[in-house]
Amino acid sequence: MDNETFWDKAAPKYAKDPISDMDGYNQTLDRMRVLLKSHHKVLEIGCGTGSTALQLANGVSRYIGTDISPQMIAIAQSKLDATSPAQLSFAAQDAARLPEGPHDVILALNLLHLLPDLETVLQQIYDALPSGGLLIAKTGLLKDGLWLIPLIIPLLKAIGKAPYVRKLSAVEMLDLLKETGFVIDEQLTQAGVVPRIFTVARKP
Repeated sequence: MDNETFWDKAAPKYAKDPISDMDGYNQTLDRMRVLLKSHHKVLEIGCGTGSTALQLANGVSRYIGTDISPQMIAIAQSKLDATSPAQLSFAAQDAARLPEGPHDVILALNLLHLLPDLETVLQQIYDALPSGGLLIAKTGLLKDGLWLIPLIIPLLKAIGKAPYVRKLSAVEMLDLLKETGFVIDEQLTQAGVVPRIFTVARKP
């Protein structure tokens, strides 16, 4: 099962499930509110059903949320009403095909570890940003978590119950960002069965 099909099937349940680590979510949401400025043009790749976009879009000049799953985007668009930020829009699009810029900030929240072509996407993000532009990411660290999880995921994937997940450690994720050309301005690891690393990476 390809990624688009998996996430299309998962979309209704994904939309209903509560956030598993609300404290961690709020911590990074608060930090992004500080980092994002009123003049920023923001692109969020892998935006899911748009919950974070709706939280952040009021504070910037333009916010585009994209996701590989048309079903996720349909749910995100259904959340828009007359009170939603006028500068917010959603589109179904693969993370490997970034929409036309300019983009001052690109967000990839709980996404990068799900990309089979991670190195290619990181390079495209880097190329799309101006000097001083930011990639803000939150990434699952399968290698740094409970040892059993990397053994279970391939079995679940084989029966269509899990997506592709890349086994990354914090060191590997930071190295990938640096090898692409980014400078790491901030990093924060949040504990859990699968820890997550929040990174703010700047294009010099």
